[in-house]
Amino acid sequence: MSKILITGNGFDLFHHLPTKYHHFISIMETIEKFQPSKEATFGDLFGRIFKDKYLDDYNSIIDNYNVEQIKFDNSKIKQIDELLKTNLWYKYFKTVLEIDTWIDFEMEIEYVLNQLAIFNKYEDKSVIRKNYFSDSLMKETDFEIFNVLTFFSFEIFKLKEEYINVRKGSINFKKIIEDLAKSFEEFIVIFNRYLVDIVGVFYAETKEKIEIPFHLMNEIYTFNYTPTLENIYKVGKSKVIYLHGEINEDCGKQNIVLGISEMPKDVKASKMFDFTKYYQKVNKNSNNKFIEIPKSAKDIFDEKIFYIIGHSLDESDKEYIIDLFEFLKIDKTEYSKICVFYYNAKDKENKWKNLFSIIDKNTILEMNKFGRLYFVELKAENINREFGRETYTISDSFFIF
Repeated sequence: MSKILITGNGFDLFHHLPTKYHHFISIMETIEKFQPSKEATFGDLFGRIFKDKYLDDYNSIIDNYNVEQIKFDNSKIKQIDELLKTNLWYKYFKTVLEIDTWIDFEMEIEYVLNQLAIFNKYEDKSVIRKNYFSDSLMKETDFEIFNVLTFFSFEIFKLKEEYINVRKGSINFKKIIEDLAKSFEEFIVIFNRYLVDIVGVFYAETKEKIEIPFHLMNEIYTFNYTPTLENIYKVGKSKVIYLHGEINEDCGKQNIVLGISEMPKDVKASKMFDFTKYYQKVNKNSNNKFIEIPKSAKDIFDEKIFYIIGHSLDESDKEYIIDLFEFLKIDKTEYSKICVFYYNAKDKENKWKNLFSIIDKNTILEMNKFGRLYFVELKAENINREFGRETYTISDSFFIF
């Protein structure tokens, strides 16, 4: 028998940790505007922008953590502040109000990269050599924020000199991508510092630990970067497989995978894959194995239940979701199941819609009809009941070939 747990950011949110995209941005803006002169309290960082915008989340943190005991190292906050001052991606993201989730964040990265195609396709050599542009398409880009170009007036702008190859009369498109990629990796370092120096402080001040039998899990995979299972539930680190890397006090050792699924076609030709998750996984040594897909039904010897907590089931991680359904299709005993926990009715609806955008509708309907794909509300008592389910060992004699 095997029980396999898969967690996403919703698992941290279930524990009232401030790991939403907006949580991160609001605290970064607070650090920029309200630099404390001494050791920072919970109120110093969370009692300003965060409290004003996310009062329910603020109150949830107060209810579940000893916030009066929480202190943040001021020297580390100053380090974050110094990084924010020069990071181009942070300067951009804080101006975009339409980002609600980390999925929106990924889509915004892709939007910016798509804009780059303008520079890749520009062919007027005489204009490029003069570095004196008046193209209406270019002036609608966001690249002044990224320090790629400078406007002299509403109609006229220039690219940074290092992006112009005067001899060839061409724009050094690859150099632009390289600089944006470097800045993006620095943005990931800022995010690592936030998770280590801000979010990480909460673990020691948890008011009450929920009793959940994680010891019943045979395998645990997480899309999170945070050690919530280890720090709150004392799950052995060797038992948790980080699919998208993990944070580290030493920023040089963090291997966070944060980016997009695929480079836009007009940018891909530059062979700059730095923004993609698949490139980051291999480059940062975080390309860890996921569940093992059996070659045939003969290789399945016990029932497997896949428990999913806090993952959106969005297309950005579709290869993992497809693997789960492939396992169910190969299992001719029809014992293996997928149990998806949902936060509320809206979350449940979104998860269903995301699944239908990835998996064939007939497969979903068939699995759901026979109870092999089912949804359960995310509550402690429901988790305990599901984790305690009896599973079956499948006899070899079951198969007749």
